[in-house]
Amino acid sequence: MIRSHRWQAIIGLLVALGIIIGNSMFPGMNVPPAFAQAKFQDVKDHWAQGCIEELAQKKIISGYYEDGTFRPNRPVSRAEFAAMVRMAFPDAKTVRAPIDFADIPTNYWGFKAIREAYQTGFMSGYSGSIFNPTLNITRWQALVALSSGLKYTPTTGPAAEILDATFEDAPQIPELARSAIAAATEKQLVVNYPAVKQLEPTRNATRAEVATFFCQAIAKPGQTALVPAEYIAQVPANIGPPRTTETSESGKLRAEVSFVKEAENAKNLRIKIIRDGKKLLEEPVLIPTRSLVDNPDQRASEEISEGRFLSLRIRDLDGDKEPEVLADLVSTKSGVRCCNYSFIYRYDSAANKYTHIKHFWGNVSYEIVDFGKNDIPEFKSQDGRFSEAFTNYADSRFPLQVWQYRQGKMQDVSKQYPVEVYTNSAELWLESNKRLSEDGEVKGVLAAFMANKYVMGQEAEGWQLLEKVYQGRDRTQFFGKLREFLVSTGYASK
Repeated sequence: MIRSHRWQAIIGLLVALGIIIGNSMFPGMNVPPAFAQAKFQDVKDHWAQGCIEELAQKKIISGYYEDGTFRPNRPVSRAEFAAMVRMAFPDAKTVRAPIDFADIPTNYWGFKAIREAYQTGFMSGYSGSIFNPTLNITRWQALVALSSGLKYTPTTGPAAEILDATFEDAPQIPELARSAIAAATEKQLVVNYPAVKQLEPTRNATRAEVATFFCQAIAKPGQTALVPAEYIAQVPANIGPPRTTETSESGKLRAEVSFVKEAENAKNLRIKIIRDGKKLLEEPVLIPTRSLVDNPDQRASEEISEGRFLSLRIRDLDGDKEPEVLADLVSTKSGVRCCNYSFIYRYDSAANKYTHIKHFWGNVSYEIVDFGKNDIPEFKSQDGRFSEAFTNYADSRFPLQVWQYRQGKMQDVSKQYPVEVYTNSAELWLESNKRLSEDGEVKGVLAAFMANKYVMGQEAEGWQLLEKVYQGRDRTQFFGKLREFLVSTGYASK
């Protein structure tokens, strides 16, 4: 590497002049490679076929028009990688001011992508103000770029310990890349084909390999994996401090949740599901932070493998004779009295894999009941959105909610259980009368009562009762706010 700023500037000038001259003599340098459709003849039965075709459909990667191929074994240039970053993470936030690379003129085909990849922290200059766009990117450089841009840091232990336990060729990883690659490994971004314990960090990354890195980076928790699990590097569970393991078994199915216990909390949560003696799933349990709760479209970078473990059960939740794995956890990073989650893992027989959903309960919990007496359970809960909506937490009350798990989704089926809703409504009405007689706070109770009336289709009667019993000075404001709240929570229509 040239350390002299003078020589660096001279080289930068020469490179820039070379590109400018080249652009004038060979206009094709300003044009990105020609690309083709999402189905490629040369990836059929390829180990990364599903991932490649998915990214091509999303226009994150492309093939070649002239022969309809993808060329999975071809290397990836730094400019091409920057273009992929731009397509994969269009909403990435700017973390630093742009710089003008001497070898990237404004009419270069990858100018915008390179500029944004730098601004968002995914990529840096090759040497000072030189970007070197045509240089092929190595495997370690691609992983460091993704780990840096996604702001990953190791959590299960020291980087050296993670890498030495995971990769047989860990000593080949450059020192400056070790922390970022350890974090990428924890997040399951690292894909090694055909030998999962061979990282080969200094080898040029192929188009197929880079595609799998991106597939793993943009994958949402619970979705069906596009990369074969046997090629995704896994950090051994015995890395770091001693772990506590909770288990549940039923027939041929065994589930394990392990974590590092710290007082009442759990860190580095991981789940393993074994079916017929074969491990079909092993991955971190990622619990949303409050920012993700408030913004459900945020990516997995807003989730952490930390919280409070409540329970682990195996039970057939949808009556298909195939039991689900049900794990209940609490976020400890979501503020006071929030938030409870159920992770439900479902077996996909076609893919021989487990996928999962996360159901958000807010600051309330649930109990499993069988209202229909048909061995298909319901989740009896309350609507936690009413917490502190009209009064303090202690005086808040909640309308009944009944949920069912069907075909991999949770469905609100409260309207199917009018007797249970009516019973809850009657209890709330009695409590509201008692509070009114004692001159107590009643708005939180009446709000929950009205939600139940909407569920039963008796909203007109409900409003008549409210207007009769609530005579507070703020009744106009309260009624207006309640109507708006019931619309925003889906009980009422506009």
